[in-house]
Amino acid sequence: MLKELIINNFAIINELRLDFNKGMTALTGETGAGKSIIIDALGLLVGSRSSIDFIRTGKDKLKVQGLFEVNSDSPVFAILDHYGIDHSDNSIIINREINRKGRNVCRINNELVKTNTLKDVGRFLVEIHGQNQQQELMDEDNHIDILDRYSDDEFQKDFSKYQELFHQYQEKTARLRAIQKDSQNIVQRIDMLKFQIEEIDSAQLRKGEDEELETEKNHLANFEKINSRLQESYRILSENNIGSVDSLGNVRDSLDDIKGFDKTYQELYDSINGAYYQIQDDAATISDALENLDFDEDRLDDIQKRLNVIDGLEKKYGPTLDEVIQYGQNAHDELDKIDIDDTTEDKLVESIEKDKAKLLILGKSLSDKRHTTANELEKSINKQLKELFMKNAKFSVQFKTLDGDSLTEKGIDQVIFNLKTNVGEDFKPLVRVASGGELSRVILAFEAIIAEKMNVDTIIFDEIDTGVSGRVAQAIGDKIYRVAQSVQVLCITHLPQVAAMSDQQFEIKKETVKNKTQTKVSLLNDQDRIEAVSLMLAGTKITDLTREHAQELLELAQGEQKRLD
Repeated sequence: MLKELIINNFAIINELRLDFNKGMTALTGETGAGKSIIIDALGLLVGSRSSIDFIRTGKDKLKVQGLFEVNSDSPVFAILDHYGIDHSDNSIIINREINRKGRNVCRINNELVKTNTLKDVGRFLVEIHGQNQQQELMDEDNHIDILDRYSDDEFQKDFSKYQELFHQYQEKTARLRAIQKDSQNIVQRIDMLKFQIEEIDSAQLRKGEDEELETEKNHLANFEKINSRLQESYRILSENNIGSVDSLGNVRDSLDDIKGFDKTYQELYDSINGAYYQIQDDAATISDALENLDFDEDRLDDIQKRLNVIDGLEKKYGPTLDEVIQYGQNAHDELDKIDIDDTTEDKLVESIEKDKAKLLILGKSLSDKRHTTANELEKSINKQLKELFMKNAKFSVQFKTLDGDSLTEKGIDQVIFNLKTNVGEDFKPLVRVASGGELSRVILAFEAIIAEKMNVDTIIFDEIDTGVSGRVAQAIGDKIYRVAQSVQVLCITHLPQVAAMSDQQFEIKKETVKNKTQTKVSLLNDQDRIEAVSLMLAGTKITDLTREHAQELLELAQGEQKRLD
């Protein structure tokens, strides 16, 4: 549950620190004092959308902090484990800062997280109900989602299987439409890819081949020049009576006789001796080169043709040989992804029909389970409505089964909530017959039923009692108090009957300090509560009689609490 809330520089709130207990907490005060602002700040903690407009005028940033104590079996800890966030003491501290540059910083237990992570965690901590929930109930498209919330775990597992298959069915259907719509373009693209692949593959290219061929081509094209220069070099070294090798040998022998007389002669001998053997090796290498030198005019022609092929491919797919080879690989990959042949469309149609048949079976099973849930929900809602002084009202869930060609992500059902408020009337869609006060009671009936099933520890009712008064107001106070026996409840209310039923009451006031408006929140003691409830009863002027009435209302509420405990 929420233990502590700290708000800084949020709208008209300068600095605020609130401590909460379990049970029912009422937030009361005049309209515009800042009650809903507190709830908006709490919404930021659990992942609602941020805005720089929330920042208090004249301030650079706002900051909201919350401390939650969570039961050890809460599913929120699996989420924290998933994100690697420590929770060894079963407490969760959330911080969120927003500055005027739009920077949004979120932390859970001092770990920086993204807003989506905050939402994942927040949905197991707090559920806020107010005008948005009324809007949800007034949109018939949401009724099937509301019904599914009351379903058991087995339904949820089957529903996940259905959705997974439905998404697969959608993807295949979309692909089939794309194939049918763009079949000519696809076929043309396939033909082009096959041509390019055939042209490149048939060349049997390999990396570095063009450089090797250019080298070989240069050798063959300059055969005469290479041959004559090698012949001449060998002749100079080894022929002409006394070649260079023999001359160096004679010099080496002469120096060998005097090398012992001086260090300089030894060095000359070593140098000439090395040169002698090096030139001798070079002469042998030249001899081998001459012996292996061969001119093949046909080979030169083949090389030129091969280079022409490579050059042509480089102009189309290059500009380098490596890029041509990569282009061919990319073409192979694209063709594999298209993966279409003459039977692809037929196979896809067959697969879609099989998926559709499975979906219809799963959809029928989900529909049967929904009908069972709907019967239980009708009984529970009708019981709650009687307790909320709508004794003649009847709630029902109407099903419309979609035809086989209208499968949706949610199954084969369309769900509409119906209501009749008086005896002798027919059921009519809830969105057309419920008044504001009746709608508030219907929402509260839903919340009273689901409270024990919810995976959150804190529920917030933001003026859910709008449009009711008298004994209905007392019934709503009783109902909220009962919900608070299962989870912590924070309730913004203008009804004294509801405020009187709370375990603790905060009064929110607006005051002006140094020409700036700010919100002040006070935790009321018993005497303060009499004054606050008196103001809620009387409006602007409080009399002794009003105080007596307020005190009596609070005493009656204590008796009602004991009865409900």
